[in-house]
Amino acid sequence: MTEGETAVIPEASLADEKENLITVKVLSEVREAQLAHGLRHSDYQLYRQYCSRRIRRLRKNLDLVQGDRKNFRKKAVTVELLKDDRFLYIPLMTVERYWAYAMQLKEESQQDPRKKFSMRNKLRNAAKYVVAFEKLVEDSGLCDARTQLEVQGYSAWLQGTVLFELADWTHEWAKPVEFFNKALAIYSKVKEAVNEEEHEVYSMRLQELEVKLRFCRHHLGDRTATDTLLAMRDNEALGDKLDNLLAAARERQASTLSEVTWKGRILAVKHEKVRLFLLNEGLIHEELEKTVDSEERVKMLDKLLMECKDAIQLVRDDLKNDPTFKPRQQGGEGPVSPLHFLHTYLSYHRLNLTVLRNMALTHTYQKIVNGEMQVEEGKKSPKLQDLVRLQEIIIQNLKEILNLPGLENDLQLQETIEGQIPFYQAHRCYYVAESFVKMEKWPEALVLYERALTHIKAAQKNQLQEPSMVRGLEELAALVDSKKFTAHAQAILATESSSTPNVSKLSIKEKKLLIERLDEYVEDTRLMSSNPCVAQVPPPMTSVHCKPLFFDLALNHIEFPSLDDKIETKKQVPGGVAGGLTGLVKGLWGGWGSKK
Repeated sequence: MTEGETAVIPEASLADEKENLITVKVLSEVREAQLAHGLRHSDYQLYRQYCSRRIRRLRKNLDLVQGDRKNFRKKAVTVELLKDDRFLYIPLMTVERYWAYAMQLKEESQQDPRKKFSMRNKLRNAAKYVVAFEKLVEDSGLCDARTQLEVQGYSAWLQGTVLFELADWTHEWAKPVEFFNKALAIYSKVKEAVNEEEHEVYSMRLQELEVKLRFCRHHLGDRTATDTLLAMRDNEALGDKLDNLLAAARERQASTLSEVTWKGRILAVKHEKVRLFLLNEGLIHEELEKTVDSEERVKMLDKLLMECKDAIQLVRDDLKNDPTFKPRQQGGEGPVSPLHFLHTYLSYHRLNLTVLRNMALTHTYQKIVNGEMQVEEGKKSPKLQDLVRLQEIIIQNLKEILNLPGLENDLQLQETIEGQIPFYQAHRCYYVAESFVKMEKWPEALVLYERALTHIKAAQKNQLQEPSMVRGLEELAALVDSKKFTAHAQAILATESSSTPNVSKLSIKEKKLLIERLDEYVEDTRLMSSNPCVAQVPPPMTSVHCKPLFFDLALNHIEFPSLDDKIETKKQVPGGVAGGLTGLVKGLWGGWGSKK
């Protein structure tokens, strides 16, 4: 080729080069391997063992075995060896193995804190190998654009994750932010170029990156990131870090909470546990409004009730030195000290939380009784008696609120509580009536349905009812009306059956079989039992003709001709009967041995 001439590359050779480029969907491959080998159930040890086995298989198939422990010779994947896409999986699985080993040690460090040092070493090794993996892909020039982008994003995510895990020890929260931002930008671009089936994988990775970025910014002093994190209670990307963050944030708020204003009185709060309970109580009430699942509501309220009881116990211990505490609790008259009124405030919360918990349990039990929900294996199925007991506990707690020291003269509270009590009394009467219906006690059920309607009318007169209670009363009234007519009809049928003739009663009393009284109608409960009185089994024995369908039956009706003329008549002995009994015996035995 002379100077000044340009080389012309054929288009076919360019197409061949494009076809020979290596393509590896790093994030999709890694996510699929993780879910299939243990990480669906957070089993990092199982996934680490899978990575080791896969590396061993790849090296054996690609003839890149490093020998055994005695004759070990390190053979790294280089650009010269990169002739097949399977070579790229060796450094990729090596990085995954170190990362899985680090996460396994992180879980085990909760019981053995010394394993934290091994975890940090594994994380540093993972970061070192992922940098080498990224450099291998860039220097080779044999990978397509998507593979290069995915490897860069994967490397940035892993390096940021390593620094994020080490930040609890180094307190350098600014370093992971740079890598997380780079990974966020790369995965956002790759997500636009993939098909819809892979969108979910990249969306989950982007969500994880955003949460970790907010956590880093929170430690760097960003208040907006802190508020956003507090709203992410169920996010799994942070693990226990979010719970620790919530606890720390509430402790900081509790340190500034020194007094509470309630019913026009300012109450000093000295104990830290009491402050934490008051803060948690407000936050959990906000979450209860968003939570629809009854079982989740019960768990949250149980946890809050335990904290409330601990707070009440601390205040009660302080009240032991107050000489007016016990007389005021028993007598119901006299002034209430600020500390005693704080005890009343906490008791008011305890009773209200118990009412909310029992209401959530009632909702769950009612679904199980009606067959809308199945009981978990190993748990006892609730009955109507359990629903009655829950309503009685609610009514008792509401009445106890009215008797709390310092609230006897609160007319607005009394009107509110007295308006709520008939609501729960109506439900209690309804559940008792339902239990009588199951026992077929129709008159008693009818009376209780009527009483439930009376309580519903009394509750509807109160204008301070909440909208949810108003709707509940309307639904209960419609339900009781329909059940009342059914009970009335059954009660009439029961009365008519009790006035039936005595003959039918005697037939049951005499224990007649059904086959013996087919012409009588009697409601015999024994027919539905395990031993019904229908007929005698086996039936009694009777005599019948042998082989009645053959000749024996016809033989009884055949008249044979007379053969008297064919039989020789014997000579009559003179004098009448021939010898009597002696002659008969002689006639029978006389022929034996006689000479003819």
